[in-house]
Amino acid sequence: MTKDDRWQRVALRLVAAITLLALSTWMFDRWSLDVELFSRTFSYGFFAQAILTTLLLAALLVVTNRLLVSFVISMALMGTVYVINVLKIRYLASPLGLSDYYVLKSLRGDSLGLYLDYINGKAVIVVLLALLLTLGLLWRKDQPVFQGRMPQRLLALVAVVATGYVVLAGQAGQRIYSADRLGIAPYSSFLSQFHGGLLSNFVYARRELVMALDEPIDDGAVKKLRVQMQGVDRAAMALPHADRPDVVVIQSESFFNPDIIEQVGDTRAMLPNLHRAMEEGASGSMAVPTFGGGTLRTEFEVLTGIPLAAYPRLQFPYLQISRSSIPGMAHAFADAGYQVVAVHGNSGDFWNRRNAFRSLGFGRFVTAKDFDKAAHRDGWFLSDKSMTDEVMKVLATDDAPKFVFAISIEAHGPFLKSPVNHESLRDRLPVPDGFSKNAREEYSRYAYHIADADQELGRLWDYLKQRGRPFVLVFYGDHLPGFEYVYQGATFHNGQDPDKQRVPWIAVGTDVPRVQRSIYSWMLPHEVLSLAGIHSPAYLSLAAAVGSQVIDDKAPNTLVDNDMLDGLYSAARMDLNGQFDVPDEVAGHAL
Repeated sequence: MTKDDRWQRVALRLVAAITLLALSTWMFDRWSLDVELFSRTFSYGFFAQAILTTLLLAALLVVTNRLLVSFVISMALMGTVYVINVLKIRYLASPLGLSDYYVLKSLRGDSLGLYLDYINGKAVIVVLLALLLTLGLLWRKDQPVFQGRMPQRLLALVAVVATGYVVLAGQAGQRIYSADRLGIAPYSSFLSQFHGGLLSNFVYARRELVMALDEPIDDGAVKKLRVQMQGVDRAAMALPHADRPDVVVIQSESFFNPDIIEQVGDTRAMLPNLHRAMEEGASGSMAVPTFGGGTLRTEFEVLTGIPLAAYPRLQFPYLQISRSSIPGMAHAFADAGYQVVAVHGNSGDFWNRRNAFRSLGFGRFVTAKDFDKAAHRDGWFLSDKSMTDEVMKVLATDDAPKFVFAISIEAHGPFLKSPVNHESLRDRLPVPDGFSKNAREEYSRYAYHIADADQELGRLWDYLKQRGRPFVLVFYGDHLPGFEYVYQGATFHNGQDPDKQRVPWIAVGTDVPRVQRSIYSWMLPHEVLSLAGIHSPAYLSLAAAVGSQVIDDKAPNTLVDNDMLDGLYSAARMDLNGQFDVPDEVAGHAL
C-alpha cells in the first residue's frame, strides 16, 4: 500500500467515524428527550453539535493516535452524558446545563453520596469493566494513525486546539452558537435542547453563565415603583431589645402537603403539627423558584429577598456570586443584636454554603461534622431529629436573642429505595390505592420522612413554648420532591402540573397573628423580620409590598411580567450591589 493509499484509507475511516459519532450523539440526544430518534436530523442544531463531537474525536485521536479507540471513548463519553441527562430529567424535570458544572466543582467526598444514591453502582462497574476490556483489545489491533511522525502529530494538535478555542471562546463560536441560530427558548430548556442539541446548549450557556450577574438596572422603573408603593402600609415598629424573641426558621427538605394531590386525601393524621400550625398561626402557600431539587435557589430567595427571576442566568447563586457581603435577613438580625447561626446536617462545602453563609451574615455554621456523636441517619442522610437536637443546643447556650436558620436533609430523594429506620411506622401511613406499585412504595417512604419532619416541628414548637422566652418559629418546604413514579398517576386539585405547585409555609409563636396569605419565597424574610419586631431593611419591605400586589392564587407557580416586577428586579440588582436606598416614607409593608 502506497503512502497516498494509506492516507486515503485513514481519511475515509475518519469521515465515517465523524459521521457515525455525530448521528449517534444526535440519537442519544433525542432519546434523552423521549422524542423521535431522527427528529430534526441535519438541522442547524445537528451540524452545530456535530462540530463539537468532531472536536472531541479529533482531540482524542491526537492524544491516543488510534482512531477506533478514540471513537469508542467518544461514544462512551456521549453515552454517559446522555444517561445522566435522562436521570436529571427523570428526577428534577430539567435537562443538564453547564451550570451543573458548578455543582460538580463543589462536590467533596462527604457530599458525593447525595448523587451516588441515584445510580446503579453494580451496573456502572460492569459497564466500566466491559469498556476497559474493549479498549484494551482495540489498542492492540488498532494501527497508529501518525506512525511515529511527530511533526504531523504536533501540527494536528495545534490545529485542534486552535479550532477548539475559536469555537468555544472566539467570536466565530458566539455567532455559531447564538440564541437565534440554535433556537434557544429561554422559557423551556427542553425546547432549547430539542432545537440545538444538549452539547450546543452547553456552549451557549457557558457565555450566559459568565455574564449571569450582568443584568441592567432601570433607574426609571425603580423610581416608578417607589411612586406606586407610596400608599403601602408601613412595617411594624421594632420591639425593644429585651422583648425580642428567639427566631428559628426551618427549611424542610422536599416538604409539601400531599393533600393537594386528589388521590391522597386528608393528611391531618400524618402531619398533625403542620395542620395545628395552620389553625393557630400565620400560614399559606409559597411559590418557590425550583422543582424536585435545587434547594439553594429557594434558600437564596428566602435569605436575601432577591427573586432569581431578576437574574435569569443565575442557576446556583452560592457558586456564582462572589461577594464579601450579601444583604438580607441574616444581616438584619445581626444588626439588631442577634446571634446568627445556621445548622445543616451535611458538609459545609456542598453548594459552597460555608463561604456563602459567611457573606450572608451568619456568625456560626453548624454542619454534620459538628453534630453530636449520637446523631443518626434516617433516610440517606442525618435525621430531622438530629438536626432538631442541634437547634436546641444552639438555643440553650445563653440569654442573647438568637436567629437560627436550619436546613434539614432527611427527606432527600431518591425515594423509591430510601432507607427508613422504623418500617412499622411507614406501614401505618395511608397510601393512595390508585397509585402503581412503584408509586405506592415511593410515596410511602417519602411520607415516612415528612411525617418525621412534622414530628420534629412539633417537638421544637413544644420546646420553645416551655422555655418561657418569646419566640417565632417558621417552617417551610424548599420544593416539591423529585418523584420518579408518583407524578405519573397523580393529579392535583388545582389542575396544574407538579412543577407549578406551591409549598406550605407556617409561622407560630408569641403574639403571631392567625392569618393566611400566599407569598413568594422572596417575601418570606420580611414576614420573619416583622414577626420578630425588627424593622425590615428598605429593600425587603419593598419586595414584600410588591409581592403582595402581584401574587395570584389562581395562577400557576410563575410570575406575571408587569411594570411593578420590572422595577422590583432592578431594585433587587441594586440591593445585591449594595446600592439600594429607599426613603422611609416609601418603604414598608405591614404583616
